Amino acid sequence: MTTKNILNTLAAWLLCGCLLAVAPGCSSSDDPHFTANENDTPRILNTDIPEGTGGQPGVIATIERTQNFTYEVIVTPADYTAVTWFIDDELVAEGKTIDIPVLAGTHTLEIVATTTMGQQTSRTCQLVVRPAAGDPVPGNDIHERLVKPGTTATLHGDNIDKVAKVIIGGQQATATYRQADDCVEYTVPNLPDGTYSLTVADATGFVYGAGEIELSQAPEYPVPLETVLLEGSFVIDWDAAICNVPAEAWADVPVGSTIKIYYEVPDAEYHNMRIVTTWWTDVPGGAQIDVTADTPNPFTLTFTDEFKALVTEQGGMSCVGFGYTVTRITYE
Repeated sequence: MTTKNILNTLAAWLLCGCLLAVAPGCSSSDDPHFTANENDTPRILNTDIPEGTGGQPGVIATIERTQNFTYEVIVTPADYTAVTWFIDDELVAEGKTIDIPVLAGTHTLEIVATTTMGQQTSRTCQLVVRPAAGDPVPGNDIHERLVKPGTTATLHGDNIDKVAKVIIGGQQATATYRQADDCVEYTVPNLPDGTYSLTVADATGFVYGAGEIELSQAPEYPVPLETVLLEGSFVIDWDAAICNVPAEAWADVPVGSTIKIYYEVPDAEYHNMRIVTTWWTDVPGGAQIDVTADTPNPFTLTFTDEFKALVTEQGGMSCVGFGYTVTRITYE
C-alpha cells in the first residue's frame, strides 16, 4: 500500500469516528422534550386536552365521585418547568402528575406550567364528576340556590334524607329532614352577599359536592313563564268532554312541571272538582274535592311520570265535577 493510500484510509477512519462520536448528542429533531436551555418558552404538549367552544372550556374527563382524577402532563423544557394544578381556582397539586379525589360537580381545571426563568403558559378545561349511586344530590330550584342570609331555607333533591349538615362557604348549618316534604331545612349562615360553594355532609361527616349557592339580602327571582294548554270559559258539569286537554298536547310537557288550573266559582250551593283522564281515572293529586274558599286558585298538580303515562294512554286530562268554571290551564 502506498503512503498516499495509507493517508486516505486513516482520514476515512478518523471521519467515521467523529461522526459516530457526534451522533448520540444530536436529538433536537427526534426528542420533543429537548431544549437548548431554561430560556425557552414553556409549552404543554398533551394533544388530548380539549379545546373549548363558544367561550366554554372543553371537558377533559368525566368520572364518578368514587374515582380519583388522574392525569400526566408533558411539558417542555422538561428539566426547567414546574407544573401546578388548580381546581376552581384552588391549588390542589404540584408536579407533572395528579391523582386526587374530587367532589361531585362540574369543575374548572387549570394546568399551569412555569419555567425557572418565570415564563408561563396554561391550559383550562372542565372536569365533570358524577355523584355515586346513593349520594345526596340537592336540586337546582332557584328558590333554594338564591337565599337570604339568616333565614330558614330548604333543600330538595335525591337521597336528601342523608343530609345532616349544609355547608356554605365553609360555614356549617345543622339540617333537619322534613319527611312530609322530602327536604331538609336549615338556617342560612350570615355571610356577605355573594356566590359560595355549597356542600352537604351526612351523619358520619362525609362531605358531598353540591355546586354553588348565592346569598343576597334582597333576592330577586325570575317570574316563571307559563305555557298555556287551554284557555276559555268552561262551565264544568260532570262531562269529561267539556274541559279536556288532549293526549297530544302533553307530548312536550316536561316531567316535573307544575300544572295550574285557573277557575272561577259562581254563586252555587255545590262546588266539586275532580281531575281525571277521559277514562275517568284520577290523575295524581286530582281526586275529588269540595271547592271552598280555602282551595288554592290556581289549583296545582305535579306532572309526574305516572301522570304523563295516564294522560298519554287515556285521552288526555279533563276537569270534571260541578259548580265551577275553568278559565285557563297552564304548565311551568
